[in-house]
Amino acid sequence: MFAYNSCDHILKLVLYDRQYMRKPLGVNLKSLTDYLILFIILVFVIQSVIRFFENDLWVLKFFGLSPDGLSSGLIWTFLTYSFLHEGPLHLLFNIIGIHFISRNVEHSLDSTTYVVLYLLSSFLGALFWISFNFGGSFLIGSSAFVMASLAHFCLQRPNQPITFLLFFILPVTLKPKYLLLGVLGLELYGFLFSELNNSSGIAHSAHLGGMIAGAIVYAPFFNKLNLPKFTFAKPGHRKKKSIQKNSYSINVGLNKNLEEEVDKILDKINENGFGSLTDEEKKLLEKAKSLFNEKNN
Repeated sequence: MFAYNSCDHILKLVLYDRQYMRKPLGVNLKSLTDYLILFIILVFVIQSVIRFFENDLWVLKFFGLSPDGLSSGLIWTFLTYSFLHEGPLHLLFNIIGIHFISRNVEHSLDSTTYVVLYLLSSFLGALFWISFNFGGSFLIGSSAFVMASLAHFCLQRPNQPITFLLFFILPVTLKPKYLLLGVLGLELYGFLFSELNNSSGIAHSAHLGGMIAGAIVYAPFFNKLNLPKFTFAKPGHRKKKSIQKNSYSINVGLNKNLEEEVDKILDKINENGFGSLTDEEKKLLEKAKSLFNEKNN
């Protein structure tokens, strides 16, 4: 679970007049991550209903990844396995990862690249797992995508301190590059000394495949592929051809250039979240806050 080091006291002062800061709370599906989470939960509900009334082994055979299924021609299981989950805890941990990690990655990618990240991580996760598991077991779960998102996030912001809850209890702050190295070490250890010995039900190989997918999508050569782009928009909403830029007067005492820069930063926060700001941009917001306080004291 991730939480950026934030400056809420600054935002309350400089974002008070923004329309998106006054939106009511509630369910608001406005991103691919939202729809992905909703779809995964819906699949789990259907899976649970089937399990309640009858044995759901046929669901695993038809949609979960397995050597027997692939040998029978069920190639779609390279993707569909990622939507299935073993139980509530398995689902919960993956949903938490998608909500807190993948959502931040989506903010930094276009919609096409984000979808490619999901597809590639699911495929490589399946490929790595199937290469080392030849028995009658099944691979299910979206952990490969979570690990791909984690790898991409850490590579994109290697030195930006983040705070997460270790075991959901202990707050720990460190740089993402160290987090990535730690997780990679744990996954390699689990793969070599647990999965290969068939002593664990955790698919460490799939996790490693997902991390490689995240690194591939982050790599400079990936941006040179010129993939067809599409922009995700909420149903019923069309993107306006021309948008008149809003003008905000934060403080009559602000320098005009400073006001324009702050306005750009606020738009950046709206599009990509507070975590996308650089240290310099955060300092500029601090300056705007100070000027705002001087004007109102």
